[in-house]
Amino acid sequence: MKNKFLLFFCFLIFNSVFAQQIVGSWMGELEIQGNKLPLIINIQKEKDGYKSTLDSPLQGAEGIPIDKTSFVNNELSFEHTAMNAKFKGTMKSSEIIGTFTQNAMVLPLTLKPFDKTKNKDKTLEVIKLSNMAESLKKIDDFISYLEKNNALAGEISIFKDGKEIYAKNFGEKNLPDFKNTNELFQIGSISKTMTAIMIFKLIEKKQLNLTDKLSLFFPQIPGSDKITISQLLSHSAGLGDYVQGKNDARWLTKKATEQQIIERIIEQGLLFDPGSNQQYSNSGYYLLSKILEKISKESYAENLNESIIKPLQLKQFHTAGQKPANVYKPYSYDTKWNLINDFDFNNVVGVGDIATTPNNLNIIINSIFDRKLVSEESLKMMIPDENRFGRGLAIVPFHSKIFVGHSGGTYGTNSLMVYNGEDNLSISYSLNADRLGIAGNEFAVAILSFLYGVDYKYPKIK
Repeated sequence: MKNKFLLFFCFLIFNSVFAQQIVGSWMGELEIQGNKLPLIINIQKEKDGYKSTLDSPLQGAEGIPIDKTSFVNNELSFEHTAMNAKFKGTMKSSEIIGTFTQNAMVLPLTLKPFDKTKNKDKTLEVIKLSNMAESLKKIDDFISYLEKNNALAGEISIFKDGKEIYAKNFGEKNLPDFKNTNELFQIGSISKTMTAIMIFKLIEKKQLNLTDKLSLFFPQIPGSDKITISQLLSHSAGLGDYVQGKNDARWLTKKATEQQIIERIIEQGLLFDPGSNQQYSNSGYYLLSKILEKISKESYAENLNESIIKPLQLKQFHTAGQKPANVYKPYSYDTKWNLINDFDFNNVVGVGDIATTPNNLNIIINSIFDRKLVSEESLKMMIPDENRFGRGLAIVPFHSKIFVGHSGGTYGTNSLMVYNGEDNLSISYSLNADRLGIAGNEFAVAILSFLYGVDYKYPKIK
């Protein structure tokens, strides 16, 4: 952090030189079980320190906000508390050599200066779906390999042309306290897509407008007279992230009151002028879920039942207030599987609280694009344009293919729900135990590689 008590001009110059050295983009590759995952960290100087964002180009993730960034005495460290991920390294010449840790995984990571402007528009090789029977056989063999080596646990569902062509639950018997009555997974932020659907249902009923101001519902929130419903939906309102605690990063593992959460949102204030930028914000969707309840005069669960569950005749689809009991517990690995203390999901209703199955997620994403849940006009507004985040949906590219959907992560379960209209293909999965890679990314890369004939090397499981 910048020393606030600088007394000597020479030290001021020294500090300035190193600040200039660290500011910019840095790229490195994590080697995860024999496969490489590129990461880019983008560092900016602030008045009293630094802020940064993280990109994962292979997964199309860009601008992920980092919670803490520090550069002191030639040492760079950054931390993303929700992912339980940290990096610490030392600058040597033009490299930053260090280690990246997540849960029990410790990996070497060397960062080198990276010019994003010169690497932005590389021509992508056009890929096409491979023979489906062969691809599914490769996927099945791969999952069997992971299960045999106690590397992963979860469930996957694949739809083609609106019908399920592959489904598998795997690895759960390798975990402690296995119960064959479990059926559901916490889907984390995929819940936001459900919240967005219900907000657009209000808009279609003329009960709400995208241009309505937050001040109509929460005038006490900083900047509420400038923040619109549209900006809340698209992560461009400038709000912080209430999930990140002030003194306890994981404060929401214990029950918090609505007042405490609102106070945390107020305390964090505005990070930027509404509409001037995009930064992923759980706070925006917490407020949207409360606005939904205020307008409809019904609970979130009741809205979910009327807008999504009943129309699609879904089973095994629950919000936190319904206290689902048959949910797979999350685990991390450190010589053995250890139970993770996850959210009290009552703290993240409408933000990341829903528990369901990958099959249901595929039904939902297909129904969105079949216009069964929202109108054509609403769908156009939900889909991202040139920005990564739309209003309830996000872009997830894989080589030349563009998928649309949402990812979701709790402290221990990572999920994905994506759809590609060109191939009428959707993939949904949830992983509640993962030794492979960061937030399930390695699993996604493998599945998509098999489907599209991209070379993929099996990870080495230690």
